[in-house]
Amino acid sequence: MNDLQWRQDTSHGSFVVSTTPALLDYDFISTAFASEDMDWARPLPKDQMATMLSQSITLGLYEDPPSGPPAATVDEPSSPRTPSPTLEAPDQESLKQIGLARLITDHVTTAFLTDVYVLPTYRKYGLGKWLIACCQDVLQKLPAVRRVLLVATPVVGKAFYARELGMWDFHEEHESKIVMTRKAYA
Repeated sequence: MNDLQWRQDTSHGSFVVSTTPALLDYDFISTAFASEDMDWARPLPKDQMATMLSQSITLGLYEDPPSGPPAATVDEPSSPRTPSPTLEAPDQESLKQIGLARLITDHVTTAFLTDVYVLPTYRKYGLGKWLIACCQDVLQKLPAVRRVLLVATPVVGKAFYARELGMWDFHEEHESKIVMTRKAYA
C-alpha cells in the first residue's frame, strides 16, 4: 500500500495524518506507550519498536505549524475519504507527532486496530475521530477484508468504535465463534 496522507486545517491548527513510516517519532511513541492512557502498552527498545512498526500500517497524527499567512479554517474535520493528491509533502522537520493508530495486518484479509492515542492537550478537537476515519479509509483499501478486530473499553471505547467504525461486540454475533486471548507469555 502506498503512503497515504490527509490534511485538515481547523481553528485549532493544521494537522496531517500520514502512513509514511519515516515521519514516525519513536521517542513520541515510547512516551505514549509509557503513559497511563495506554495501559496495554510498554516502551520498547528502539530495535524492537522499528520491527513492530515495520510490520504494521501506522497512521501518525501530526501538528503542522503554519509557515506563512494563516490558512482558511473550517469548524468541521475534512473528509478523509480521499487522500489529498495535491497535498504537498509536509516538511518532516516541522511536523510534531501528537497521535497515532496502528493496524496490524496481512494487507489483504485481516486487520487488528491497536495503539490509538492522541496527546491529552489535543483531545476534544475531533482529531481522534478524524484519525479513526483515516483508519477506515485504509481498511477500505484492503482488497478482501474478512475481519477487523480491536480491543476497547466497555463503555466509552465500545460506543466510540461502534459509531465511528461500525464495530460490534463479538459475542453479539450469531455465529458459533468465540474470541480467545492470552495477555502475555513468560
